[in-house]
Amino acid sequence: VGGGQSLMLGKKPSVRALFTAFFVLSMISLMMSLIIWQESPQQQMIVYSLLFSPLGVLTRWQLDKYNNVLASFPLGTFSANLLSCALSGSLGSFIAGNPGSEERVVLQSLISGFAGTLSTLATFIVQLSDRIDPIILRYDGLVYAFVMIFWGIMVGFASGQAKNWADDL
Repeated sequence: VGGGQSLMLGKKPSVRALFTAFFVLSMISLMMSLIIWQESPQQQMIVYSLLFSPLGVLTRWQLDKYNNVLASFPLGTFSANLLSCALSGSLGSFIAGNPGSEERVVLQSLISGFAGTLSTLATFIVQLSDRIDPIILRYDGLVYAFVMIFWGIMVGFASGQAKNWADDL
């Protein structure tokens, strides 16, 4: 037996390869479950939400690279939360317009899957508490909280009117 086979038997797959294989197999099983549960919109919504969730996680991960641009303001989390507010507002207004049952399932799944994983309260709270220190009178977290909540409400209201704007065109 040649020496090449002994080299191949001793190698272990990397952690990245294992996670990639797990991710691909999960996506395949979720797509197969859509075929199995064609009749139940509630089960379809769960499966679609799970399919859209990794996209929200990957988008948030890419946006987190911008958290160190400004020392006192996490720009990546801010933009991820605003994007989530915009998606939730605009897609929610389309749902209020009474779409068909298939469209409703996909829109609700986008809100809960993609926008839900894009915006996380836990990261916001951790970054908020990291920027508040009453001993040295550092209150950057309060400014961050006010700006995030204010712009989240503004973007939510503006994007909630997307259906009305689309109807006027």
